[in-house]
Amino acid sequence: MKQITGDFIKSSNISVEKYISEKHLELYFQTRTRSVLSTCIDYLNGLIVLQYRKNMRKMAIYCCKCSNDQSLSHFLSTSPWRSTDLLKSVRTKAIQTIGKNGVLILDESSIKKSGNSSVGVSHQYCGNLGKKDNCQVGVFLAYFKKKRRMLIDERLYLPQKWIDDQVRCLKAKIPHEEIKFRTKHELGLEMIDNAIEEGIPFSYVTMDGFYGENPELLTELESRGLTFVADIAVDTLVYVEKPVAEIPAKKGIRGRKPTIPRVLNTLSTRVDCLSSSNEGWKLINVRKTERGYKKVHFKAVKVWRRQSKLPCEKPLWLLISRDSESNEIKYSLCNASEDTQLDELAKMQSSRYWIERAFQDAKGNCGMAEYMVRNWNAWHHHMALVMLAMLILISYQMKFEKVKAQVSIPAVAEIFKFHNPLKVMNATQLARKLNQDNEMRMRARTSRLKRSEFLKF
Repeated sequence: MKQITGDFIKSSNISVEKYISEKHLELYFQTRTRSVLSTCIDYLNGLIVLQYRKNMRKMAIYCCKCSNDQSLSHFLSTSPWRSTDLLKSVRTKAIQTIGKNGVLILDESSIKKSGNSSVGVSHQYCGNLGKKDNCQVGVFLAYFKKKRRMLIDERLYLPQKWIDDQVRCLKAKIPHEEIKFRTKHELGLEMIDNAIEEGIPFSYVTMDGFYGENPELLTELESRGLTFVADIAVDTLVYVEKPVAEIPAKKGIRGRKPTIPRVLNTLSTRVDCLSSSNEGWKLINVRKTERGYKKVHFKAVKVWRRQSKLPCEKPLWLLISRDSESNEIKYSLCNASEDTQLDELAKMQSSRYWIERAFQDAKGNCGMAEYMVRNWNAWHHHMALVMLAMLILISYQMKFEKVKAQVSIPAVAEIFKFHNPLKVMNATQLARKLNQDNEMRMRARTSRLKRSEFLKF
């Protein structure tokens, strides 16, 4: 790779407008009465160019050429452009950019929120904090191939207490057809089914323990002929010997005749008991890191999983990896074919790492968690634009690599900032901004005092 020079940066001339024009995305921001493309470009520039607190007020001050904070708010919350149509195009272009036959990764992300008005907000488990807190939870699908990764689909989780409160749902402008409770597992399966319907070519699906420990989800994936790698807990029970489930014969003359089948020939085993043996381990390089290669001691054991306390018919792999540095042990179930090589199984198990990197990219470079909106439309609009911003950055990164220039995603954002510099305020504009800041702080302080006084009673 050659060094980056000033002439290279000047000649790159990258911009949101240029990408949208080249990929013919203008139609997705055309409503019946007008085009909101200029506002879209301002918002995308804000997501990419601002370094932190990428809210609409800062976008209006530093980035916008054609918009103010009011028009940005209307663009997200009220404008009728369809985020689903845009995301379908983003997925298509993501496959074209990153490559076919990658990996689908299912996971969720929580975003802490104050108050009770933001759609879907509730006191629930927040993964970012590692405890329950007031937050929104989104279920996301990522696509990964050869270190390239990005989010390609999303669903907002609505807790049961929201579904039971119709007035609250209507206030948050949730469409009538969406006011029904669906588990996170159902939302994840819905996105996978959508990927299948759109013809997205992928090799397998991987997920963390929350989804991997749901046997019904794994059965649904098997019924669709999909290969999966699902993390599981250390106390998960499996069968090492082929189980035979039958209704046991009645013993003696007293009591009822047994009607419930159970396994007669073997006992279930905790998966952590299968990692104690010294046999079958192999040291494998699973991926390249900044410090060399990540190495794991790895082995695969043929097992039968359980569902509703009974064994499933088909055997599958129990994947066990032990980190060569930390000795942390990880367990996963995988229904890959019996002739899959051990090295390949180890790399499949480690691929879930890339959705964590995708979340880092989305939050660090594209403002995924820095929105200040409340209704249903606004949340989905924002997430769709975050994914479009991710696609733009990856596309330009790969374009630079074709001319042998090694540029990271944050570096691409820096080049964007060079070609689309933040606006410099004059003294009058700065004074107006500082006065507005003081006014907003006073309002927030007054609101907190009123709330604390109300809680006393």
